Amino acid sequence: MCGFAGEFRCNSSSRCDLGLVSAMAAKVAHRGPDQQGFFQCPTGRCAISFHRLAVLDIAGSRQPMQTSDGRYTIAFNGEVYNYNVLRERLLRAGVNFTTAGDTEVLLQMYAQFGRGMLTELEGMFALAVYDSQEHSLFLARDRLGQKPLWWAQVPGGVVFASEAQALLLHPQVSKAVSHEALCHYLSVGYVPAPMSFWSGVNKLPPASCMLLPNDPAPTRYWNPEELPPVGGDWQELVRQRVTASVASHMNSDVALGALLSGGVDSTIVTALMCKHVGKSGGVKSFTAKFDDVEYDESRQAAQTARLLGTDHTELLIRPTASEALALVTRVFAEPFADSSALPTTLICAAARQHVTVALTGDGGDEAFAGYERYRAMQLAAGIGGFGYLILRAAGAAAGLIAPHRERNRLRLLCRFTEALPYPFGVQYFMHRALFRPDDLAYLLCEPFVGSVDVECAQRWFTDLYEEADTDSEVARAQYHDLRTYLPDDLLVKSDLASMASSLELRAPLLDHQTVQIGLHMPEELKLHRGVGKAILRHVFADIMPKHVIKGPKKGFGVPLARWLREDLRGELEGRLLDKSFLGQGIFRPEAVHGLVNDHVKGTDDHSHRLWALLVLAASGVLR
Repeated sequence: MCGFAGEFRCNSSSRCDLGLVSAMAAKVAHRGPDQQGFFQCPTGRCAISFHRLAVLDIAGSRQPMQTSDGRYTIAFNGEVYNYNVLRERLLRAGVNFTTAGDTEVLLQMYAQFGRGMLTELEGMFALAVYDSQEHSLFLARDRLGQKPLWWAQVPGGVVFASEAQALLLHPQVSKAVSHEALCHYLSVGYVPAPMSFWSGVNKLPPASCMLLPNDPAPTRYWNPEELPPVGGDWQELVRQRVTASVASHMNSDVALGALLSGGVDSTIVTALMCKHVGKSGGVKSFTAKFDDVEYDESRQAAQTARLLGTDHTELLIRPTASEALALVTRVFAEPFADSSALPTTLICAAARQHVTVALTGDGGDEAFAGYERYRAMQLAAGIGGFGYLILRAAGAAAGLIAPHRERNRLRLLCRFTEALPYPFGVQYFMHRALFRPDDLAYLLCEPFVGSVDVECAQRWFTDLYEEADTDSEVARAQYHDLRTYLPDDLLVKSDLASMASSLELRAPLLDHQTVQIGLHMPEELKLHRGVGKAILRHVFADIMPKHVIKGPKKGFGVPLARWLREDLRGELEGRLLDKSFLGQGIFRPEAVHGLVNDHVKGTDDHSHRLWALLVLAASGVLR
C-alpha cells in the first residue's frame, strides 16, 4: 500500500510546484513509511510525490516508476494479484523487466494496452500514469473501490491524491461545503462518490477511469451485473473461485496474517489460508478482544483458531469515549458516521505490531447476502394480502411495547412494517437511512432548508436501486450495496483505518469474479430458511467449525447509546447545543435539542443520528 499526491497541467502556460506537491503527499506519509520518491517532467506539466509501503519486491519497485524510454511514469497504490500471469504474457511479447513486483507489470501493461489493461487486472488499485509524449494523465480505480483516489480541478489542470487532506492543502482547491453532500451525509452517514463534502473536490468512483485532458468526466469500465459465461454448478464455482482468490491474496514478501472474528467470512478465509500453506503451518491470526460482551467474539475466535491450528493472538481493544471523536476526526478527514470506525482503527493499529499485511472477510455479506436487511427485502417481496395486514397489525402492536433501543427486535419489526406500504427502493432506503426527507425538513432551519433539496439523497438511493436488471429484490439490494455502501462506507473505513497504521488489508471475497458469482446465483442458494450466506456455509462446511456455521451474525461496534448518555454526554451537549454549531444557520435549534434531550432521558434511541451530528460538529468542516 502507498500514498501519493500529484498535479497535472493541461497546457504549458504554467509549471507544477513540486514543493507543494511534496507537502501534499506528506499528509499521506502514514500510508507508506518505507520509501519516498518524487517525479517532475522536464516541461513541468506533471509532478508526483510518493510514499511507499513495501510489500512486494522490497528492494526494487521504487515509485514513481518510469519506463526505460521515459515516456510513461506511474504512481500506484494497491496490489495486482494476477501480476505474475500478466508478466509472463508480456515476457512472451518481448517486454523486458528490471524489477520483480507488480508495479512494473502495471506500467508495461499500460504502455502496451492503454486503458484496455483495466479489464485484465485482478486486484485493488488506484493509479496515475503520466504520458510525456501525449502530455496526458490517466487515473483509474479498481472495480469495487478498495483503494481511494481523490481529484480536483484547479486553474489550468488537476490535482490528485490518495486522501482528501492532501488535496485540501492546495491553495487553489475550493473548501466550500457542498449542500448536496451534506444532505447525503445526514441521510446515509457518508458521502457517496463522485461527490465529496467539498464542492471543489471529487472522488473517482469505483470501476472508473479518466484520461486528461481528453475526458470531461470519469467513465465506467466494469459493472457487477456483467457475468462472463460460466460452466458447472454454483457450489463448485464458489469453492474454486474463493479458494483461488485466497491463495492469490497470500503473495507477500513481508509478514502476513488474518483478522479472525467469530463469523463465517473471516473463518473461511483463515481456514483456506491454513489449507494453502499445508503442513508447514504458521498462519498468524488475530482477534479483537473487547471488555463489552455484546461485541466480544474472542472466545469463539480462539476456539476456531485452535481447531484450525493457527498461531493466534488476542488483541485487547478498549475503545474509550474520550478518544473516539479525536481519533475518528483525525483519521477521517471527511465526516464519516460509521461508529465501527473507532474499533476498526484500534484493531489495525494493534495488528500492525505483528504483521504488515492482513487478510479479512470483507465482502462476504454483500456478495452472498449476509445482512438481515436482505432477509427483510425477501420477506417484503413475498408477502401476500392477508400476511401484509397481519404484519402491519403486529408492527403497530409492537410499537406500543418495544424498548427504545435501535437494535431491539421489536423495534426492528416496527421499522420493517412501517416500510411495507412503500415501493421496494424506498423500503430499502428506510432500512438504511439516518434522516429521511421529512426528518431533514424539520432538522434543517430556514432559510437553509429552502436552498437544498431534502429529497436528493432518497432520490439518488432509489434510482440506484432500480438500476439492477433483476426481478429479485435481494439481488437489487446486493447490487445497491456493491455500488455504494461497500465502496463509500465499508471500504473507506477499512482503507483509512488500516492505512493510519501502515497496515495493508486484503479482502479475498472481494475478488470481482467471486462477487459476480454471488450476485447472479439463485436467491435460494444465498438466503435459505432465513439464513444468509447459505452457500458459503454449505460449500465450506468441511473446513469450518460447527460453532461458526450455526452461530448467529454478530455486530461490530461500540456501546454508542450508552456513551452518548454517559461518557460522551458532556461532549454531545457541549458541541451540538453550543451556539457555534447552532448559530451557523444550518440546523434548527429546537430539533437538535429534541434529539439530544430524548436520547439522554432514554425516551428514544437516536444513537446513530446523534453520532453523525457529533462527528460533523467535531470535524470542523462547517466552519
